[in-house]
Amino acid sequence: MNTTSQNAVEWFEIPTADFNTSIPFYNRVLGLKLEAKEFGPNQIAIFPHQDPGPGGCLMRGPGMVPSGAGSVVYLSAMKIDAAIAQVEAAGGKIVIPKTPIGPGMGFFARFLDLEGNLVGLSALD
Repeated sequence: MNTTSQNAVEWFEIPTADFNTSIPFYNRVLGLKLEAKEFGPNQIAIFPHQDPGPGGCLMRGPGMVPSGAGSVVYLSAMKIDAAIAQVEAAGGKIVIPKTPIGPGMGFFARFLDLEGNLVGLSALD
């Protein structure tokens, strides 16, 4: 039984081969200040989160291969239109434009980052 959180998701890792491009890309898109840190044989850059809620990171290391196939992680954006604009300005590609989820549920979009990872954005406006 999970004793740390009531959430089904605990942690996610977005693979990266190049922190020199991935960290500035995500900092720009989300307006954050991610920084690389050593974590055993890996390097990570942790997205801000509040324990015991779910969190995640960019991860560079053995077996971490960027891909546009598989699970899609959705990152929270304060303003989805601004985040979408930053994806494109930073060299990413929007693959699903801003789309309403449902009344009062906000919007989502999906993009390919600079290394080809398929990632989602979500926001209330």
